[in-house]
Amino acid sequence: MRGLREELDRVGIRGRHARRIEAEVADHIACDPAAELGSPRLIAERFAAELRLPRTRRATFTGFAALAVTAVLLIVPQRGMSAAGGFPDLGGTRGTVASLGGLAIVLAGQVAFVAGVLALTRFLFSRDESLLVQRRTGVALAAGALVLAGQVTQAVAVRPALPFWWFALALGTVAVSGIGLGRATVDLRGAAAITPPHLTRQRAFPVSLVVAIGVGVTLLMGIGSAFAESSAVEGLTRAAIEGGAFVLCFAALGRYLGIRR
Repeated sequence: MRGLREELDRVGIRGRHARRIEAEVADHIACDPAAELGSPRLIAERFAAELRLPRTRRATFTGFAALAVTAVLLIVPQRGMSAAGGFPDLGGTRGTVASLGGLAIVLAGQVAFVAGVLALTRFLFSRDESLLVQRRTGVALAAGALVLAGQVTQAVAVRPALPFWWFALALGTVAVSGIGLGRATVDLRGAAAITPPHLTRQRAFPVSLVVAIGVGVTLLMGIGSAFAESSAVEGLTRAAIEGGAFVLCFAALGRYLGIRR
């Protein structure tokens, strides 16, 4: 059918998927030349609508699985560090860089978890919610990438104080996690390519729920840190950081993720 490939490209269907659709349409016309299939634009839009939901679900599940693997692999270099003698007592610039890397891992890890769960909870979403789920998955994957960046930063900072095998182990776990996140990103781009930018619903969580969650995680961080470090000051400091990060992320990402209007 003349013009079908151009219309498929317009709606974001390319490569082998486009070739397969062209072959199916050509075969259908060959079997029934009088069949009313509609215009190339209509055919392309119908196929895009049919592919949008399964592609978005695939990207969501692939992304969540990649993030889960990343979270599990975070434990590996920590265990290895214990075997190598524990976290080194660093001062100066290296100590600051290592601390910043650790902070990035903690904060970005929380963003990845929240955004990933928000995307996954829309398991039975309809087509007009595909864009919202894609946004949440994209934020989760971006935060996951920041976690990996924090891992690399911390590994480079502590490298002189630890054996080379630990450094190789840390970078190896980052590489494995990066492959998973990269695969999920490719799937997400494929889903986003066939999703119109206006195709979503504006949602909002109840303010009371947001406040309750914010207060809860702040208290949990503060109390947990105070007991773990045996220091009330340490607990208050980490609680303040956690609360500030929660407010900042809510202000910066709340509307994009469909949490606030």
